Amino acid sequence: MELIEVIKGRRSIRSYWSEPVPMDLVREVLAAGTWAPSAKNGQQWRFTVLTGEPKRELTDRLREELNAFIERHGKEASSSSMWSCGVMEEAPVLVMVWNTAEMGWETEVHSVAAAIQNMLLRAHDLGLGSLWIGDIYYTLDALVEHLGKPWRLMAALTFGNSAEEGRVPPKMSVGEVAEFLG
Repeated sequence: MELIEVIKGRRSIRSYWSEPVPMDLVREVLAAGTWAPSAKNGQQWRFTVLTGEPKRELTDRLREELNAFIERHGKEASSSSMWSCGVMEEAPVLVMVWNTAEMGWETEVHSVAAAIQNMLLRAHDLGLGSLWIGDIYYTLDALVEHLGKPWRLMAALTFGNSAEEGRVPPKMSVGEVAEFLG
């Protein structure tokens, strides 16, 4: 597949078939992440891959914490987080993405985001569906505690065989987003 086809063809997938994803494909997806550019070549990303029982334990904890959040702040305050939790429960593979950087530079966050984008594109190239989930921020402390890592949790990614096509959201043109000077 041509790179531009991968870029334009990738979709956010929110429904998966239950069959497991071969770990060699998961490793290929993670390897693509490690080829991202990084601030000062710090390679600040780390990945925790969860399947089976460990994934269920994490999503159970997430659901419990989200219920407590909703009790305190109301359902509207939780946005789509419960729905995202359901996607995480359904997907065969859940990857928690960490930032190990200690300098606190925005470019370190950008580095991790570049790794995520590489992984999403490689997953699509391999025929897998994927989703970048930010709704973990409602229960960040509990998830970090559960996983026991000293790093900054940045995102959750789901991977699996897609049970949907995914929709193509409207995209702005270059003329709408770019200014050319000179």
